[in-house]
Amino acid sequence: MRKTTGKTAAYFITGLLHAEACRLLLHTDLPIQTIADTLNFSDQSAFGKFFKGNAGVSPQQYRNRAVAK
Repeated sequence: MRKTTGKTAAYFITGLLHAEACRLLLHTDLPIQTIADTLNFSDQSAFGKFFKGNAGVSPQQYRNRAVAK
C-alpha cells in the first residue's frame, strides 16, 4: 500500500475509523460510550483520546458544535 499511495495502511484505517466516529456522533443519538464500544475501543477514555487526537476536540465538543450550527 505504501508503494502505491505513499501512505501506510494504518493511515487509511485511522481515517476510516475517524470518519465513522464523526458520522455516529452527528447522525445518531447514541451515547459516546456506545459509540466507543461499537468501534471496538477498549473504553470511552481511549476513544476520547483517539478522537481528540484526530479532530482536535473531544467527541462531546464535536457533537455539541454540530448541534449548535
